[in-house]
Amino acid sequence: MKKLFLLAVSCLFFTCGSNEEVPEGLLTKEEMVKVMIDIRVAEGQVTHLLLPQDSAEKVFKVLEKRIFEKHSIDTVAYKSSYQYYLLNPELGGEVFSTVLDSLNIMKERVTNDR
Repeated sequence: MKKLFLLAVSCLFFTCGSNEEVPEGLLTKEEMVKVMIDIRVAEGQVTHLLLPQDSAEKVFKVLEKRIFEKHSIDTVAYKSSYQYYLLNPELGGEVFSTVLDSLNIMKERVTNDR
């Protein structure tokens, strides 16, 4: 059992190494942060509309399409980049933490302006 655990950890260590090729068309960390911030803001806006689920999804899809157009990307680029950052915890952690920090700063500004 101990050998199996060590083998699994070793495989995980080597497969998560930095020699992994970055997929073509991947959004940079900075681009990903900007897109994710816009998407999270749009999600919040839709949530505050208090629409039925099916209507909220339709409204969000329209907002999401506008966000992708604003950033000159498509759904495939966003989803593949999102998956890449999820599967690479070091890079993904930087992206997600920056998004969270930025959203908290935005929230503080809105709260202080009231």
